[in-house]
Amino acid sequence: MSQLKILFFIEHLGLGGVVRQVSILVDHLGRRGHDVSLLALYTLDQDWNLVSKRNYDTLAQKPRGLVTAGIQFTKAALALRRFLKKTNVDILYSFEGPNARLIAWLATRGMASTQLVWGFRGAGRRYISRARDWKVALPSHLGKWVSGSIPLMIANSEAGLIPRNTGGYRFSKRLVINNGFDTDEFKPDSEARMRLRSQWKIKNEALIGIVGRLFVSKGHRVFLEAAALLWKERTDVRFVIVGDGPDKRELERLSHELGLRESLIWAGARKDMPAVYNALDILCSSSYSEGFPNVIGEAMACGVPCVVTDVGDSAKIVGDQGIVVPAGDSRALAKGLTTMLSKLSDKKPLEIRDRIVRHFSLETMVDATEKALNEICPAN
Repeated sequence: MSQLKILFFIEHLGLGGVVRQVSILVDHLGRRGHDVSLLALYTLDQDWNLVSKRNYDTLAQKPRGLVTAGIQFTKAALALRRFLKKTNVDILYSFEGPNARLIAWLATRGMASTQLVWGFRGAGRRYISRARDWKVALPSHLGKWVSGSIPLMIANSEAGLIPRNTGGYRFSKRLVINNGFDTDEFKPDSEARMRLRSQWKIKNEALIGIVGRLFVSKGHRVFLEAAALLWKERTDVRFVIVGDGPDKRELERLSHELGLRESLIWAGARKDMPAVYNALDILCSSSYSEGFPNVIGEAMACGVPCVVTDVGDSAKIVGDQGIVVPAGDSRALAKGLTTMLSKLSDKKPLEIRDRIVRHFSLETMVDATEKALNEICPAN
């Protein structure tokens, strides 16, 4: 395979799996001799670098209002085009975000030397307020209209590919490349487990945690309702919420109403995620909508069993090592957590980890991405 000059382009720098995964690809493709960089449209979370080991540039500020967004995105497309011409980029991989994909399409019009790839990281359905509907609907509709001119689309999950196959997109080629997990970073660590549990004042209780941006689609409300049901039945459990986001104040209010003051830890956004996973006895993913959630694979790589909702590829990740429940059902989630608690003594961390090592390795993801990008480059 020949060396490529690749620019990854994402919608925003924020806490979450997108920045973590794209940072991994930038790093590992660079190690293989490719000239790789990353650019974002704007910064969403000031603490985004907690999930990345690098600093990245942005083209604009977070837009506010239709007119402002139109002006900013037009300027961003022109700036991106100038950058592509100046640096002779072979591949522009618009990794995530409807606005980023459209801006990338505009920036590459008439540039035969730069091949455009569109990435889709979610399951194609979001739980958003009506006030924000146009911000997603408009670029998504425009994206379908221009999709026939995009040589390659890459989804990170089967759940993300299906709605694009049936929803009016007309890509020349479509691939699924699952997320990969760094099992050298995420691994069982008894010392880290004891250290963090001591910090959180966890003694012999079972600790159940949810990790992710505090946003409606992640299902924190359902997690809290399930935790309250569980707490009524047994007091030998504790709960932790790891992450930050726009719904924090509302969720804190709800947790107080549900009587979880004594049993719930608000850990905030953290950089020491391997230690966080190791501190848990169960990782809970209560999302309404997902593509290929990183938190499940990272927790399992640390040997932690998971109870997940049946969204995206969550069930595919856990296989027979986890418990899958319907989304949006707090009673079903509480029952799933209770069942997992009863099975903890039988769970073998190395068997849980082995599923990730065998099926979702970092090398498999990087290999597949490198091969796909080489195949669409005219020089190859």
